[in-house]
Amino acid sequence: MLKRLALLSRAALASTLFGLLVVAASAPAVADWFDAEPPLVVTVDSAYIDVYTGPGRGYPIFHALEYGEPITLLKSRAGWIKIATERGLKGWVERSAMQYTLGPDGQTPDFTDEYRSDAVVGHFELGAALGDFGGADSVAMSLGYRFTRNLTIEASYSQQAGQFSDSEIIGAGLLHQPFPEWRVSPFLRMGAGMIKVNPSATLVDTEDREDSVLQASLGAYVYLSRRFFLRAEYINHYLLTTRTNNEEVSEWRVGFSVFF
Repeated sequence: MLKRLALLSRAALASTLFGLLVVAASAPAVADWFDAEPPLVVTVDSAYIDVYTGPGRGYPIFHALEYGEPITLLKSRAGWIKIATERGLKGWVERSAMQYTLGPDGQTPDFTDEYRSDAVVGHFELGAALGDFGGADSVAMSLGYRFTRNLTIEASYSQQAGQFSDSEIIGAGLLHQPFPEWRVSPFLRMGAGMIKVNPSATLVDTEDREDSVLQASLGAYVYLSRRFFLRAEYINHYLLTTRTNNEEVSEWRVGFSVFF
């Protein structure tokens, strides 16, 4: 009976958190300039802006936009924006150059949310996931803080319900995302924490135990919007037990996260 109540409480906790994620994800976001219809037209507010043949400094500069010249914004790619002039000339300008343009309202457009890695810096990340912990059902929650484009410090809590034992893990770690601008963006996480194992009463040794645990994770974010995404992760848990041998447990998790 107690185990059934514990499972119900975990399911209710997961459902509640997933609901919070959906509500947070549905909150209004900064306007998407590149989905505007008709496309946004801005005016150059600088002596000149260099135009490249491709989205990168390795491409040659073939044109310079002049002060007062209107340009149409076509699409964005990893810090670069494709533009078109009134004469039909198309090329790429650095996203940072948009601070030297004016929108239809006479103000400089805010392009922060157009670049995922910049949109989440300085924000908290709330996540919930379901998974498999060495054959046991797992429910996990996490709260992180993105302090650079690539690094997030994160705390996590998870519960596992198995046939022979239940467990809880509290941990903290550092997550590195080498390519935050990719829509499917891989990450590596290293962490540590404590695990509490509660064996079933039917076993001979029913004594609860607490052990330290080291964690190494490999996963990926799949961006559904600028601040809401699917998160899939494989975790190797290395349990530092007081017994003769340490233990290793593999876990798979899939869930959703949101920055706020």
